[in-house]
Amino acid sequence: MGVMSEETTREKIIDAARQRFSHYGYPKTTIADLAEDCAMSPGNIYRFFKGKIDIAVEIARREALTAVEVVERVLDCPVRSTRQRLEEVVFADLRYTFHLLENQPKTLELAQIVVSDRPQFQIESLRRERRVFQRILHEGHASGEFMVSNVPAATIALHGATTKYRYAQLFTNQTLPELERELAHVMTLIVRGLMPTVEGRPVPETEIPADDKHAYIDASVGVKSAP
Repeated sequence: MGVMSEETTREKIIDAARQRFSHYGYPKTTIADLAEDCAMSPGNIYRFFKGKIDIAVEIARREALTAVEVVERVLDCPVRSTRQRLEEVVFADLRYTFHLLENQPKTLELAQIVVSDRPQFQIESLRRERRVFQRILHEGHASGEFMVSNVPAATIALHGATTKYRYAQLFTNQTLPELERELAHVMTLIVRGLMPTVEGRPVPETEIPADDKHAYIDASVGVKSAP
């Protein structure tokens, strides 16, 4: 079996698992089910993955990478101030992950299982998320827009203060509008701590950015075809 056919087989297994996990849930899905869906033997599944949890971790990893891609699109916009990009990044992250779990409720169950069984996965995800915040703080400090004396410490604090709004259904039953209003207040406090006065006036409150739902739909499609 060549490299390409092995990669195709691996993707077939992942796609079958994603559909099974989404419909029946992770606990009710067996390797035998996946083998039947892929028209192969269970032994062939084990050639590519040591166990069911390893397939789940790969699916969760792709979801996490796509969430980071969503916020990086905002981060790369050159016409916004550092403050605007910081605010839009946290709102984009909230909306993407909220819509993902809302539209695919079994994903929440899968995420909880992966985090519990593979703590290293969560550690790696936290590192990716912190790199985004670290980049924003570095740019804000370099431009003079933010007053940050210790970027690594500020990165950890900023990440911790916004953790609730990343995969929010893991922490709360609040609606998206409720979370957005709360996050706007949190970001007002954060930004006022990062910035000096603006032209001698107090830093204005954070406004909730417009919600571009198409971005989340496109991103969700991208998850399914991620390499």
